[in-house]
Amino acid sequence: MTRLFMVTIMAAAFTMQAAEQRTLDIVVDVVQFRGDGATTRWEFQYSFADTALRYVIAPTGFQAEMLCRIDVVSALGDTTRDEWIASAASSVQQPMHQQFYAGVRPLQLAPGSYKVTFTARDLNDASRSVISNFSSTVQAFTFKPSMSDIMFVMPRALGSDQRFDRNGEPAQPNPRHEIIGRDPSICFYTEVYNARRASLDTFALEFQVLDHIREEQLVTYLREIGTSDGLVVREEIPAGALRSGVYTLRTRMLSKDLATVYDTKEERVFILNPELPPEGKLLLSEDEQFQASEWSVVTDERLEHELELSDVLASRAEMSIRKSCTDTRSKQRYLFKFWRQRDPDLSTFANERLDDFRAMYKRAQSFYGNPTFRNGWKTDRGQTLLRYGIPTQVEQFIQTIDTKPYEIWFYQGIQGGVYFYFVDMNLQQNHRLVHSTMIGQVREPNWYNLYCKAFEPNPIPLQSLQPSQR
Repeated sequence: MTRLFMVTIMAAAFTMQAAEQRTLDIVVDVVQFRGDGATTRWEFQYSFADTALRYVIAPTGFQAEMLCRIDVVSALGDTTRDEWIASAASSVQQPMHQQFYAGVRPLQLAPGSYKVTFTARDLNDASRSVISNFSSTVQAFTFKPSMSDIMFVMPRALGSDQRFDRNGEPAQPNPRHEIIGRDPSICFYTEVYNARRASLDTFALEFQVLDHIREEQLVTYLREIGTSDGLVVREEIPAGALRSGVYTLRTRMLSKDLATVYDTKEERVFILNPELPPEGKLLLSEDEQFQASEWSVVTDERLEHELELSDVLASRAEMSIRKSCTDTRSKQRYLFKFWRQRDPDLSTFANERLDDFRAMYKRAQSFYGNPTFRNGWKTDRGQTLLRYGIPTQVEQFIQTIDTKPYEIWFYQGIQGGVYFYFVDMNLQQNHRLVHSTMIGQVREPNWYNLYCKAFEPNPIPLQSLQPSQR
């Protein structure tokens, strides 16, 4: 599971919010190590370009400063806060890009789920700021053989900054996970725990590099002697033969005969080799496309949520197929085919229809969710938004002495132009669809007199609001 968070709003699996003026170019990462006692050493690592901030004159040259803060909130509401100033120096006021600055802020946290808010503001330019919100699950380190997270670091050849040394090893963090150059090496740091406690006289560490369809490109092994319960591994794997692209570094702690897997960790890494550009799009079989898609790894609650969302657009035939999918793999394949059939341009990696659908989902959650109806996408307005997108025109009418709040949506490009009429009959900010001129939707031309009147004796006649089946 990747944990890299692009604060420059490059998408993720995480919800990002940024200031509208000028978003700071910051990348953040979370890496976890065994801590003291029952806590985990949770490290917030960040990286920003030397051109991201505004420089002002200083006693020697020019200096830029950024005020940073993280708020880590537990499931019980307890908050851990850290605040600091990150600085950069330059000999000119407007430098050309030459380097990235990095930093580490460690916290000791108990295992569990947390909500994290990261804010940063240029102290010399109020228009440059960013706010990022994401979730983080702090793992528990037991007495079993295990490994820490993979921490990508800078190559030894670039020199070392002693501020980032760990256990005698140079470990300047590389939160961007970017490996750049004509002869790149994948450089990383990790820790191995409890080898001695488990009586592992010898064991093996496997380092495997997988491409975007998870085919092995490189693999190497390191034999270790279990003389300690806290071993340090700092490796540099030559990757000059790999083309530019996205890869996965997978590390495994194995028994000496390679038959038993004690622990596995993996992280994505981005290789940029100017002499080996990416290959053209491969002609993959449908099974290979499925394996390379996001759907092949969706499980548990998110899988069920994605299936529920697909029901909004599904036809009767598709709903019948979906009900016959009982195991995880069949549900994943159903979602893969469902959205592939709706992809307007199969020649691109993006699925524009899916991207639009997810944008409408976020919009519905933001505009139509409230304390009473938390899932805005399940409301009538949310469902309409998911199916047909943003209306051409929206008329909103507030509550008066005589009428309840209602909205009229018009779509110009559907069936020659159609209207949807929504009324907030319970005055709970949940507008129900009471009439539409679209074929197959609920039809009640007398909707205004039936549902908008403030003193209607039967304000919620649900039996008349059943839409026609598709």
